[in-house]
Amino acid sequence: MIACVVLFSCAVPPAATETKAPLLTDIPDDQMPVFAIETDGEGNELILSVEDEIALIEVHSQSGIGSATIVLLSGAPPQNIVMRMYLQGLEQFRLLYDESVLSASVSSSDISSVNESLISTEGEEYPLTQDSPLWLDIRVVTPEDNPGIPLSQGYFEITLPKEILHGGQRSFSIHWVDFFR
Repeated sequence: MIACVVLFSCAVPPAATETKAPLLTDIPDDQMPVFAIETDGEGNELILSVEDEIALIEVHSQSGIGSATIVLLSGAPPQNIVMRMYLQGLEQFRLLYDESVLSASVSSSDISSVNESLISTEGEEYPLTQDSPLWLDIRVVTPEDNPGIPLSQGYFEITLPKEILHGGQRSFSIHWVDFFR
């Protein structure tokens, strides 16, 4: 079964942000998830589909800079959330959920070099390692034999930590920059 909801540059429905909304633990496990997406930045488009317990979010950004908020309106949260960032570079990716901010970047000179950190509410940065449960699994997917940055084909695939929509959270935000200008 496939479910897909795509909303572009629109306000998140009021029911999605009310504090009286049911907790995710109150949602039956057999309901397909329904999402709302609010994008920021002209030329940014997110396409979300759900299949086999995986939410796939494809991000297309004409300018290479943008942000979006994804809200689970109803249904059970997917087991995994995978993002495909169709960008030429990924100098900054930020994931904001609950009170956490995860930051990641892929080196322009060595695409196998990924740096990730957790930013505290006080603004301090703590490096993450691949064995951290907060690690964003980032890989470059391209048909090229020796890909380099800027990517001419392909995308950055990011698997988000499993806890994003589990434990009662209904939403998360992402921010991206292909190259700092």
